[in-house]
Amino acid sequence: MSRRWPRTRRAWLPRSRPVVRAAALAFLVVVGAPNGVTATTVPGGGNARTDCLLQLSAEGVGFPAGKTPKGVSCADGDVCDFDGHRNGVCLFAVSFCLNQPTRSCQPRLVNQATVKQSSSIDTSPLEAALAAVPLPTDATVCSPTALLSVPLAGPNKKGVVPARQVTVKAVAKAGGTTDSDTYKLTCVPTTVAGGPTTTTVTTTTSTTLTTIPPGPPGAGLTSQITGATVSAGGVVTITFTLTDAEGVPLVPSTASTSDPSQARVRFTIAHLDVDATTTESNTVAFTRYRNYIVPTPGQPGYDSGGSLATVDAMRGIYTYTFATALPAGFPATATHTVGGQIERSLPTRTLYANPLFHFVPAGGAVSTVREVTTTAQCNGCHDPLAEHGGGRREVGLCQLCHTDQGFDPESGNSLELQQMIHRIHHGKNLPSVVNGALGAKYEIIGRSPAVFAEKVSACAGGALAGVPCSTDGDCPNGTCTGTTVTGVGFPQDIRTCAVCHGQGATAGDHLAKASTSACTGCHDNVNPSEMSTAAGPPGKNHAAGPQPEAFCATLCHVPSGSEFGLSVAGAHTVPQRSMQLTGLVGELLSASGSPGGAVTVTFRLTDDAGTPLTSLAGLSTLALAISGPSSDFGALTPPVTTPAIIGSSADGTLTGPDGSGVFTYTTTVANGIPAGGTGTWRVGMEARRNVTINGQTVQEAIQNVVRDFSVDASAVVPRRAVVDQAKCASCHGVFSQGFSVHGNLRNRVEYCVVCHNPNMTDVARRIGVSGADPATEPIVLKHLLHKVHTGEMLTEQPYVVYGFNGSVNNFGEVRFPGTRADCEQCHMPETQLLPLPPDVLPTRQSEIMAGVDTPVGSTPPIQDACLSCHDAASTAAHAATNTAPGGVEACATCHGEGRTFAVSTVHANALP
Repeated sequence: MSRRWPRTRRAWLPRSRPVVRAAALAFLVVVGAPNGVTATTVPGGGNARTDCLLQLSAEGVGFPAGKTPKGVSCADGDVCDFDGHRNGVCLFAVSFCLNQPTRSCQPRLVNQATVKQSSSIDTSPLEAALAAVPLPTDATVCSPTALLSVPLAGPNKKGVVPARQVTVKAVAKAGGTTDSDTYKLTCVPTTVAGGPTTTTVTTTTSTTLTTIPPGPPGAGLTSQITGATVSAGGVVTITFTLTDAEGVPLVPSTASTSDPSQARVRFTIAHLDVDATTTESNTVAFTRYRNYIVPTPGQPGYDSGGSLATVDAMRGIYTYTFATALPAGFPATATHTVGGQIERSLPTRTLYANPLFHFVPAGGAVSTVREVTTTAQCNGCHDPLAEHGGGRREVGLCQLCHTDQGFDPESGNSLELQQMIHRIHHGKNLPSVVNGALGAKYEIIGRSPAVFAEKVSACAGGALAGVPCSTDGDCPNGTCTGTTVTGVGFPQDIRTCAVCHGQGATAGDHLAKASTSACTGCHDNVNPSEMSTAAGPPGKNHAAGPQPEAFCATLCHVPSGSEFGLSVAGAHTVPQRSMQLTGLVGELLSASGSPGGAVTVTFRLTDDAGTPLTSLAGLSTLALAISGPSSDFGALTPPVTTPAIIGSSADGTLTGPDGSGVFTYTTTVANGIPAGGTGTWRVGMEARRNVTINGQTVQEAIQNVVRDFSVDASAVVPRRAVVDQAKCASCHGVFSQGFSVHGNLRNRVEYCVVCHNPNMTDVARRIGVSGADPATEPIVLKHLLHKVHTGEMLTEQPYVVYGFNGSVNNFGEVRFPGTRADCEQCHMPETQLLPLPPDVLPTRQSEIMAGVDTPVGSTPPIQDACLSCHDAASTAAHAATNTAPGGVEACATCHGEGRTFAVSTVHANALP
């Protein structure tokens, strides 16, 4: 009879002492275990005074007996084996517990807890479980339960199947205290009769199992592949779990289904080849997945016609047997990976899961893996990665089908992941497109969007120079005779390889294993190989001519070497991150001023080592930006002042430095605090210098610094924080070190808001541009960044903002890789919710009339934030209808928190 795995229950435990931070919540996830199973807590070793910070809990027998456990063991198929199946795999139900008090160790404020990646087992479920614990916390708290597969090793020379032990390592930190733990989980083969009995129902005439799970399932979707076997005839059978988020079973189906109690399941399988290439004693070994299922030439895919069976319906454990058998002579000692695409349709959305399972058919541990990046790194921008209709979300699944077997039959472009992804991300900077004729493009037919880069017609001269066009009529005072390249624009310097290859067990391969396929993804007009490629004949545009593949990584493009040299790391040196730069650091030490008067600041500039600059002669720019009050910058006239400290436009008085390298600067009255100023004001500083490195000029800039100060002796109240700089860096990296704004000068959000305030527009850059639309564009940060990141999704096109030196900036073609409904990709928590603070300013609207900037009204603050993304005329009409003549907005009546159409609710419903 099948055992029931009870639904997950949550229990609240009393805190051992007051939680230091109010945001830290205590929770304990308790998973009901089968009869006779008890959980063993493993401290993990280390100093007894810190060993309670992090402990592992798993069902099974603790060892050594009678002593503090060093690990947990379980026999295959015993009651502690979650799948209850003698299948050569022990499935441990594991959770992590923080701050379990002991005689020697009391709870502390744990601010970090991580699982170390392992090459012998897949620890990602454990990593995800531990990441679900809200930190920091000093409460007694346990993570959700995760399932960890420990496969038995294959028979030894005597035909005996030995036990298999794996090690899990994890670290918890509480301030300066560290608890570094090692836990051991042992799978023991079953050698005697007995153990649980399972009921298996094999479906052969229907694609859906008819077993009904206990109780209606709730929200969520969880699936893991827990085991795989290959018969003598090459037939693959996998065991997998399928439940809602609380562990209530779902029924699998091989056909599409809208029934929320069911989920569609599809699986594929590939093996990992190790291709060693040797030339003149130079050898390099590449790992490449190759799929067993290629239903259409050039396009690996999912198995079709396989059968489902039930192992335990009460716990959502099933098997799937592939219809595609592995061919005779398949590499049984190689790593094999099964990947799944699971889809569950709910009334408001479809949920997805992509479980993966690595195994060696001949038995034994998986020792060879390919993980050159991780989904977490992809989701730094993509939030989430969701391809092919949204169902493929794990890069580990992508690489099983995007092999060197794959090509687009219409465009002829390779679908091999490393080449395809490099080309997609290089996008509109691909040499073959940039240097190609009008109409040159990079595309993958059948995908949306299909075109990732294309050379198109653009305005030559006039008010919209460089903006895509169809006819001369699209180009005021210009002609449609120019060209530009549209498509994907990587959000930071493409040479920052670590943004994609900083994580993963084999992430170092991007440095150690240069290859034609990988490198020509970006350098797509080069063919370094000895065979013809899409770039042309052997050796095209390659200084050394055609070369054997083994020479790339062993002779010329070795992993590391001198900056800007031939090594992979050297050739990808971002100039602003060169080790030859000494660094430029700014400090604003004090600021003071009063209404109607000047502002005085003291500041210091140093190198990275902290050595002060005794002269400003080497700087090309040093300037301030001043605005207030902090309730919302730009409230007075002028809305911002930008005095230059050095240069031809310098004004004010500069003295110093003193013996500590401190300079003092006093602005003119015109660049100080306007009459009527009150409360807290902010001054920010920017600086840069030109440095020559390897014959090229590099602009080295400080990270902007700001200083808040009171102009009327009131308490200093900083401006509300809305955007998290770290979230900007998730996509853009470090501004001024690979992503340039305003000539590499501006790089901190708290500085940007000083100038990009509600009373600033692009009028100063638009005046004098013949043919320019007289309606100016607001540049308040919320308006500008919402529109820039909405980009090609904007209804009103083109979205042009005029910038310095007459630049025409068309942001209407930007492709945002994330999900705009997830406001907290950029915002700090809840800062996007309604109502807004009462003192937020409306956004100024103006037009150029007779060459003069003329106000024509304003947009209330909520409307400006929302309509800069939702820019359809109908949405604007809706907002206007719900705004009183004096500008009072009724938006919060429907869209405030707790209301039917709250911002949080509406945006959550739009998430993939």
